[in-house]
Amino acid sequence: MKRNNILLITTDQQSATMLSCSGNPDLHTPNMDSLAADGVRFEKAYAAQPLCVPQRCSWYTGLMPHQHGITFNVYGGEVQSEMMMGQIFRDAGYSTGYSGKWHIKVPWQDKTRHGFDWINNIRCNGADEGIVPDFKRFLGEKGDGQFIFSASFNNPHNICEAAHGGPFPDGNPGMIENMNQMPPLPDNFSIPKREPSVIRDVQKLYGKSNYPTGNWDSLRWRLQRWYYCRLTEIVDRRIGELLNVLQQCGHWEDTLVVFTSDHGDGNAHHHWNQKQVLYDASARVPCIASKPGSGLGRVEERHLVNTGIDLIPTLCGLAGIDTPKHLDGCDWSDLLTDSCACPKRDHIIVETEFGTFGRPLGYLGRAVRTQSYKYMIYDRGDNREFLVNMEEDPGETINLAGIPEYQECLDRHRALLRDYIVGKGDIFPVDRVPSLINS
Repeated sequence: MKRNNILLITTDQQSATMLSCSGNPDLHTPNMDSLAADGVRFEKAYAAQPLCVPQRCSWYTGLMPHQHGITFNVYGGEVQSEMMMGQIFRDAGYSTGYSGKWHIKVPWQDKTRHGFDWINNIRCNGADEGIVPDFKRFLGEKGDGQFIFSASFNNPHNICEAAHGGPFPDGNPGMIENMNQMPPLPDNFSIPKREPSVIRDVQKLYGKSNYPTGNWDSLRWRLQRWYYCRLTEIVDRRIGELLNVLQQCGHWEDTLVVFTSDHGDGNAHHHWNQKQVLYDASARVPCIASKPGSGLGRVEERHLVNTGIDLIPTLCGLAGIDTPKHLDGCDWSDLLTDSCACPKRDHIIVETEFGTFGRPLGYLGRAVRTQSYKYMIYDRGDNREFLVNMEEDPGETINLAGIPEYQECLDRHRALLRDYIVGKGDIFPVDRVPSLINS
């Protein structure tokens, strides 16, 4: 089997809908769109956990957050893993390179552990401008043979600074010339009835540091959404520059590209900014596997992808190398050549633990996403469960938990979560998942 070069492009805090090719009329992302036009875009792709450090540790270990041990944005500690992405590819004879945002709980200087032999520009704010020149340097210095390069962009994470009225370290989005430029409020702007109470408890408790949106009027929310679009366009232009380097250096034909983001942003859906909640705006992410120049252009809506645990197996499949046996994520590489490939699973799990940077709050949540439904549960508070028909209510506005005609569906999702908790040794307390009524 031919061994391909791999370019992994990641952004930070970009929701699945923040691509113009996803039908979003409020922004223009021609370079991300070009990746989709030459590949497979997964519509049902979710983070293992919608928070920077846990998700990034999942990307590079192939493990769920409760397995690698990093379940919030922690200052200390290291991931628990047998092997990491760079090691896997280095051991297979690949040149390994990395530039940009890190947020992985292994010291970036420890190349033996993480496996990226060529590594530079490890920072958050200000990292984006250095990635393209780093990629060009890496290609010039790597020598012969195949390569994998991880280009880790920070934007549109600057939307966090926008919420606090702060500066934009990775590019200023500019000025608004007239009010009509601002996107409208989303259809699901309102807080749902019977929403889990823990969500607003956290929002009120840590509003000053994380959620300074409590008194915003509709105009301020629309301004935030405008910033989000422009910041996404800034990183899209840098991705275009990265792809130009790939072409200029003669690797356009022999490189496969994977693009994703670590998590999304509330973006005014349900009156929420930031991440951590299990709503789709925060948990669902863009995911594209692309062969430049192929014109494949396919959208996959059947397959349930967990980008945290599926990334390494998919990259291994694209590269033509073996996936370590201890990883149980799915390899989606066959979908670049087989549009009829059967779904590999009937559900995925998303984990969350609310926290401020460096300190957990002790509030746990889990989501079970099946083909048509999504079940969310938190370990405390009122209305802890939230069940949604995602085909009829993609905005997650109506809580079906407690409605008699959906009891069987609710029990089925409870059972899936219980099996996961017991089978995988998850830290979510199994006794907080209500007993099955129709057992």
